[in-house]
Amino acid sequence: MLNRPLNAFFTPAVQDGPLWDRRPGTRLLGLGLLLIVPLVLVGSRVIWLQGLDSTDFSRRSSQVTVTNRPIPTFDGRILAADGKVLAQDLQRFRVRIHFRWLEEPPNRDWLLGQALTRLAPRQRRDSKSLEVARGEVLRQRKAMHATLAELCGRKPRELRQQMDEIQRRVERIVSRVEQRQRTRTIESLPTTDTDTSLTWWRAAWSTVHSTLTTPPRRSEPEPIVVQEQLQYHLLIDDVPFSVAARIEEHPGHFPGLEIESESRRFYPSGSLAAHVVGTRKKVSAGTSGHQPGDWIGATGVERSYDRILQGRPGTKRIVTNRQGEIISTKVLRRAQRGDDIELTLSLPLQRGAERLLDEAIGTGLHGGAIVVLDVHSGAIRAAASAPRFDPNLLISPNTQAWQRLVEDPRRPLFCRTTGMALPPGSIFKSLAATAFLESGLLDGEHQISCRGYLDHPDRYRCYIFRHNGIGHGETNLGDALCRSCNVFFFAAARRLARAGGSQHQALHTWAARFGFGRRTGIDLPFEVPGQLPPIPTRPQVSETMQLAIGQGPVTATPIQVARLMAGIGNDGYLVTPHVVSTTGFQRTPDAGRSIKDRRRDIQRIPSLGHDTLAQVREGLRRVVADPRGTGYQRVKLPDIAIAGKTGTAEVGGDLEDHAWFAGYVPAKRPRLAFVVVLEHAGTGSRAAGPLARQLVKSIQQAGLTGRQHVTRHD
Repeated sequence: MLNRPLNAFFTPAVQDGPLWDRRPGTRLLGLGLLLIVPLVLVGSRVIWLQGLDSTDFSRRSSQVTVTNRPIPTFDGRILAADGKVLAQDLQRFRVRIHFRWLEEPPNRDWLLGQALTRLAPRQRRDSKSLEVARGEVLRQRKAMHATLAELCGRKPRELRQQMDEIQRRVERIVSRVEQRQRTRTIESLPTTDTDTSLTWWRAAWSTVHSTLTTPPRRSEPEPIVVQEQLQYHLLIDDVPFSVAARIEEHPGHFPGLEIESESRRFYPSGSLAAHVVGTRKKVSAGTSGHQPGDWIGATGVERSYDRILQGRPGTKRIVTNRQGEIISTKVLRRAQRGDDIELTLSLPLQRGAERLLDEAIGTGLHGGAIVVLDVHSGAIRAAASAPRFDPNLLISPNTQAWQRLVEDPRRPLFCRTTGMALPPGSIFKSLAATAFLESGLLDGEHQISCRGYLDHPDRYRCYIFRHNGIGHGETNLGDALCRSCNVFFFAAARRLARAGGSQHQALHTWAARFGFGRRTGIDLPFEVPGQLPPIPTRPQVSETMQLAIGQGPVTATPIQVARLMAGIGNDGYLVTPHVVSTTGFQRTPDAGRSIKDRRRDIQRIPSLGHDTLAQVREGLRRVVADPRGTGYQRVKLPDIAIAGKTGTAEVGGDLEDHAWFAGYVPAKRPRLAFVVVLEHAGTGSRAAGPLARQLVKSIQQAGLTGRQHVTRHD
């Protein structure tokens, strides 16, 4: 019998049957090998994992998160003409700490994980070695806190208080999450049927059905871990570079710390030229080409040249373990800083202009503006708007300071040089005189007898008649400009409107040729075009008469009036005002091509004769040089000839009129055109005139009226 009990190794050979039946020992040996070999392989693998050095394996297994983060860059600087920095990026360093490295008492799982990383695989099963490793982690954490407090000049107690505040904030988040979790758990519990009317078999079936269809629940809830417990939190803001370098150079001494670098815009001169330099703002979600939190230009040059000033952020790859701690970093793309921009502003002149406005509005005025530009190139040498503001307040806003800025009725954030459109008043007479001469209806010798009013004593009057009851007498064009005779311009405008052909359109046509009613093209944002009535198809006598003295439906900005004076002073060329020079510290070819060549923006005013300009310039010179001129007493200087025009823009009501003075210096060989305007300040000669005289003194002190090469436009 083959199945009888026998010794497998001493079983007598069976002669009949299959081979395996004749050799039972071979069968058992094969079965043993089939069972033993896999066990040996599995056991050897376990021994290798636990008994050999598996540091590399442990390190690879902990790299569970790989993220790309931006590397902050520096935006380009904004420099004045003398190289002084008006805006720049400053690097700031912040210390961030991982939550587990500040938590008190420390998390048990985290502490165990940190201890295990310090032990060899064979030591991890030794409870004494594990306890010693835990102590080392705690001592290192305590020493790191003490060293960090010493480096940053903080008291250990203050630093501990900051960490406790972070912990309380995170624990509040955890508490809210746990509360919501408990609420959802209670709501998801099955309702038990307590109806005693059910028969025993229906109750049994309900119990079976609930058991089979309801997923099992843990006897104890699983611990909740929120994202904030695995992240780095801001601990110390704005630490010195030496502290940041010390932490970065010795990461082993400062585990759980991260240095975050950012650039912050800074305006060293504060409110100096604030409306020209501009401000920056943080990008909101959804802005094209930028990430939330990026800074972009909001006003001024910061906005107009944002593409040139903007640096290119870099990218670094961050590898973190399961606890959110940084394991390694790698720079994928280095950051590239933006290009610098050089302005045309003369800082001594800019300071002088702003000081004049500050003193003027300190007497209770609403506001004002001063513009000085080169009559040949259009380069802005000064552009002051008052009241002013400190752009640093908008980068690091203070609630109270911001509230004062927003609620100030004088609107200090408003750039008046390009955004304030007011009636030009008698300044417009210089343009009207040009239109009269070019129309051919009168010449410079044409005279009228001014009795103080045109037809009736209560309409179309001169300022001198309204206040003194007298007129100007026999007046020609030069006299009318010199003494600002309204009656002369009323009479000439009426004659022009009643003329045949298209001569009634002359005032509108020449105003448009000098750039009124449209933007000048200055490289500052939010410029307004002002207002110019459309060219009438039929003669409009009343409107033409009002337009001739700069009243009615016509408004202009200070920069438009300054360009008007530049066009008269440079022999009839219309320049494009600009605040950024074509030269500067440009590091990339693209930046150089982005700044226009301003010489192409200078255009000859069509059909403007030299004789016409000579007569108008003579009248503007007499405004200041002639004892009967409206600017003689308050504008004239003994050592430099000034040409210009006073202007009083009537507003009606209880408010004072707007005061203007616009002109150029020197009168014979003009270099700079300028304009002074004060809101609701009174007459141009009394309010704006004295400021114009002080402004010309500042121009002289800045050395901008000396002998210089004058560019001719042929």
